[in-house]
Amino acid sequence: MENPFLQRPFPVSPSMNQVRIIDLPGLAVPNWVRGQTGFQLLSSFALRQRIEAAAAQLQLDPKDPHLLQKYDECLTTVSPQVRSSAEIIAEDYGRSLAYLLLTLKRGDAINQQARPDWQPVHWAFWQQIGTVWLGGGLLSGNLGQTAVPLARDLIQQSGFPDFQLHLASNGRQLPLLGMGRMAPRGTTTMLLFDFGQTAVKRAIAHYQDLQLTQLELIPNLPVPCENVLQPSLELAEIALFADWLLDLLATTWQETAVAYPDLSNTVAVSLACYLLDGQPRPEDVGCYGRLQFLTTQLDQFLTEGFTRRLEQTASVNLWHDGQAAALSQAGMTQTAVLTFGTAIGVGFPPTMNAPYSLSSSLIIQPTV
Repeated sequence: MENPFLQRPFPVSPSMNQVRIIDLPGLAVPNWVRGQTGFQLLSSFALRQRIEAAAAQLQLDPKDPHLLQKYDECLTTVSPQVRSSAEIIAEDYGRSLAYLLLTLKRGDAINQQARPDWQPVHWAFWQQIGTVWLGGGLLSGNLGQTAVPLARDLIQQSGFPDFQLHLASNGRQLPLLGMGRMAPRGTTTMLLFDFGQTAVKRAIAHYQDLQLTQLELIPNLPVPCENVLQPSLELAEIALFADWLLDLLATTWQETAVAYPDLSNTVAVSLACYLLDGQPRPEDVGCYGRLQFLTTQLDQFLTEGFTRRLEQTASVNLWHDGQAAALSQAGMTQTAVLTFGTAIGVGFPPTMNAPYSLSSSLIIQPTV
């Protein structure tokens, strides 16, 4: 089935954050789920709220900047009381995930009415999805190991026994792995950048025999999104943000090329921003969406800026981070990929295979 979220002339956002669960007739949906959106149930903000409310039972400081990581450790702690409190939150997270996917799979009229921008064809597209892969930072640790099996069982027991829900290995790196599969033919080494709401992940991809064989992870860097999310924003601030992004691409490339003279002049970049034909969708005015106020063609804008900084022909392959993650499953049909972090990302794998496959012995390690 053709992806209706890409249909012209009026493509519709596939955002999972805006899906609202009004009711699932015939199922005992908890009151704390009814009326909530995917973002209100499954984002890092939502999870943090649950953890802060149970901080005393978890023996955690609710103001700890590493609260989510400390919570994840509670799921394997030696204290039965702390572990039990942590498991309650993880199980509720798994149920929330199940109810979100059941909302999409069932397509009940009451939930369709709550998403007026989607037409019946968009719901029909989700109803034919039979496999969902999950990734992202929130599910990469103990939370994923607890929540995902529970969500899978609940979905299968609620009328979809053949539905497949998989927790991807290397879930934090799914956008990097997906973009890595789309390198130009003949590439031996290429840089990958995954720009999120709070940090940018970077990696050096290595190839051999049409396989992605290794990811060297470069340390993450914070993203100054707060600089472009001010209410009284001017174009000058957006231009400074664009310069920061381009300078980071160029500096990373120049530093990496010293060790790898065969480094490709093409870099792959994913943004936490929905794109259409290389340009942020008009309704996306978040951190990266605001770059659309500088140009009518962001992918070309970035390529030109990157080329100027390198002083040689270069290019930027631009992706939405959810679609970049979905490229990790390129070639799969009736499949969706969801990532969970600051918000929920979604992408649908292309049915055609990518130029490169992932090696069965793929190595992911920090840069030496």
